[in-house]
Amino acid sequence: MRIRLFFLWTWASVFALFQPSILIAAASKAGQTPEVNRLMALAGEKGEQELTLTWSESSLGGYTGAKKFETLFNRMYGTNIRVNFTPGPSMTDMAGKVTQEMAAGRKASTDILLGTESHYSALLNRNVMEEYDYTKLSPRITTEVVGYRNMGVEIYSTISAVNYNSRLVPAADVPRKLEDALNPKWKGKIASTVNAAYFDRVAFRPEWGPEKMKGFIRKLAGHVGGLVRATESERIVTGEFLMLVMSASHDVRRQKALKAPLGTVILEDATTVGVLHLGVPRNSSHPNLAKLFANMMMSEEGQRLLYEVYFTDHHELPGSQSAAELKELAAKGIKPLKVDIKFKVDHPEIEQLSDELRTILREKR
Repeated sequence: MRIRLFFLWTWASVFALFQPSILIAAASKAGQTPEVNRLMALAGEKGEQELTLTWSESSLGGYTGAKKFETLFNRMYGTNIRVNFTPGPSMTDMAGKVTQEMAAGRKASTDILLGTESHYSALLNRNVMEEYDYTKLSPRITTEVVGYRNMGVEIYSTISAVNYNSRLVPAADVPRKLEDALNPKWKGKIASTVNAAYFDRVAFRPEWGPEKMKGFIRKLAGHVGGLVRATESERIVTGEFLMLVMSASHDVRRQKALKAPLGTVILEDATTVGVLHLGVPRNSSHPNLAKLFANMMMSEEGQRLLYEVYFTDHHELPGSQSAAELKELAAKGIKPLKVDIKFKVDHPEIEQLSDELRTILREKR
């Protein structure tokens, strides 16, 4: 009799291990919104036991970041789901891949698609991303941080800046406005990016305009000593170039954590904020867990962890650490230009302008 009971208990235990209700054990977790509890229950009913994530190793802390987010997810929801992370290609390539998979009737190779406002605006009319009311997940998720047509949530901000070698450029000489970069003392000693990054956005600030920006780029082209990729900050660290005009400020925070002699300055007349989105493809294998992942990323803990692994967060969310960069400008009444999906929709001409600025920068050198 004891042997029989032992086998019955063993089989019951094994069976229970494979039940979604065990993995999604907190389907009515206290403190969560009704929508979160609904998604947790749905995930259990659908047998969603894991998340498949694919983005580049350089995004969101790569594999290490993904495992940390897995730990936070399970702690936040009282679950024990597994995150399967596979390093993938660029955001542009991943957006194309998910689009092709959708057209072919195949499941998406990632449950969550990461992309900038440019990637998401290109997907608007392709029926690729699920349109979902993310504001139901949390009071922290307002309409201001939800992507156009509810395609996803904005998880972090990218603030345009001039990055410089803090050992070689005195604090008093750091540019405050974009045209300060044309000071004769910097001629041949500074760099810009091969794709004229951020200048197309800055052109839509009230101080500028497309034609004025083209004139500035013509001057800058004859002023810089070389063109580099935005990720080549080591060329500023070594002193090959004194400054990079322009790049993103959060890359400097990452380098400074490694004791690199870098500084960053947010320019008064060239402040723009881009956003990176997280959304759920319509052909996701685990759409309920994916939405819960989005909610976790927007939580206070999620944003802190994001800053820990990637040195940025969303400047408009309560508790943002990157928002401190904008306080000095805010005190002067200067607002950053937010470049989101809606901005891209309202300004389709920005693509042609971007091409023109790249051509001028490369050919006039």
